[in-house]
Amino acid sequence: MPYESLRAYLEVLEQRGLLHWIDKEVDKDSEIAAIGRMMFLALPEEQRFGLGFRNIKGYPGGRVVSGVIAASTQMIATALKCDPVPTEIYERLMHGINHPIEAVMVDSGPCKEVILGPKEVNLLSFPIPVWTPTKDAGPYLTPMWVTKDPDTGVRDIGIRRCQIKGRNKTGVLFGAPDRYGAIHHAKWKLRGKAMPAALFIGADPVQYLVAPSRFGIDELAVAGGIRGKAVELVKCETVDLEVPATAEIVVEGEILTDALESEGPFGEFTGYVAGERLGPVFCAKCVTHRKDPIVLGLISQFPPSESSMIKRNLLEASMLKHLRQNLSIPGIVDLHAIEASGCTAMLWVSLKKMYTGHVDQLVFGVLGYMGMSYFKWIVVTDENVDIRDPFMRDWALSWHVRPDKDMRFISDTAATELDPSSLPPDAVPGDLRGTKVIIDATKKWKYPDISLPPREYLERVVAKWTDYGLPPLGKVKLPKAI
Repeated sequence: MPYESLRAYLEVLEQRGLLHWIDKEVDKDSEIAAIGRMMFLALPEEQRFGLGFRNIKGYPGGRVVSGVIAASTQMIATALKCDPVPTEIYERLMHGINHPIEAVMVDSGPCKEVILGPKEVNLLSFPIPVWTPTKDAGPYLTPMWVTKDPDTGVRDIGIRRCQIKGRNKTGVLFGAPDRYGAIHHAKWKLRGKAMPAALFIGADPVQYLVAPSRFGIDELAVAGGIRGKAVELVKCETVDLEVPATAEIVVEGEILTDALESEGPFGEFTGYVAGERLGPVFCAKCVTHRKDPIVLGLISQFPPSESSMIKRNLLEASMLKHLRQNLSIPGIVDLHAIEASGCTAMLWVSLKKMYTGHVDQLVFGVLGYMGMSYFKWIVVTDENVDIRDPFMRDWALSWHVRPDKDMRFISDTAATELDPSSLPPDAVPGDLRGTKVIIDATKKWKYPDISLPPREYLERVVAKWTDYGLPPLGKVKLPKAI
């Protein structure tokens, strides 16, 4: 059975040693983020765990959890209820994408246990952390936003940062203008009306995993397909939108289309603080929540992070499905979004090149799917190069590329969102533009033999290694290329 709520999922994490509750008093603005960041900086992925805080200074009874969605591949597999093997995760995701289950409406749910009207709304009453202490503009939520296309009624779910600006006001950063939330906002602006919107915090973890990807269909239907059961939704109290019935906190309201306010700075997935800019304003009209709600925060900022882990696993899977199944591009062996780039600026693809234009077809398929603001570096190499091995990536760049022939530039196009190299930090972002580099790192002719003994020779000595009286080898990983 799938997890019905965040709380059911947290119980399983705790049972498996993947969640540690901290009972010592912590400051939400100086300690919560720092503890989470040290967990990512100091521990290898296989040892990471989620963090729970239940003694927060100034917020008696308040609880915050972070790092509980994607601190590791093991955690993502726990959320998906599969083995922590890339092929298993991929198959689980593909099943959900190919067999979506539409969300269903229910009359009520735990998220309606407490209902606060306009005069009672106070976002400052929740223990919302500062995620880059001394550098962010203030506390930020990392919630899932719900909006609808006013032309089609199609719903979008997206994770977008949310600066708390007061009792009933927040900012919102849609990111690039080709993101669905930004498109919806532009359409509402053409109508001269504010955009109905809702944000929710703390739901079934699968919803957090699918929200950042671009499936071309309702993310909640994909979540239903992955879970094997429809997500249950309830109607909002004040706007024509639906939210998960088991969410911890729901905030309803509208995003203004006739006003912009300063938003940021905020520590972002690039590893740099994204500066202050003008952004839309969300006005909260109603808050509903569970009794004793849990605030869930995603750890983003410097990679590796939950943000990069989600993108690495989910974005790769959805993009592979699109390229292979929707576009029928043959020969794609693997693709890998580089985590140091926040899985947004650099992409590697291994390809069995079959015809003239094959590399271009692949690259334009990627950009057409993800949008031109993604990936300023796209490197395509041969099928026998392990693109998940940093050493082999360097080897391919070193010896498969003639820079004057194999590097192409797409100039004056959309920049990777929040890329600090696109303009100086004191410049006011307008129509952000940049350049993309396409590197064809495939072999253009038959290459000389690789200067390693044949694979069978190497495998033979590995099998006999202890016979030679030598210290243990450890894990052996032979290059694919031999």
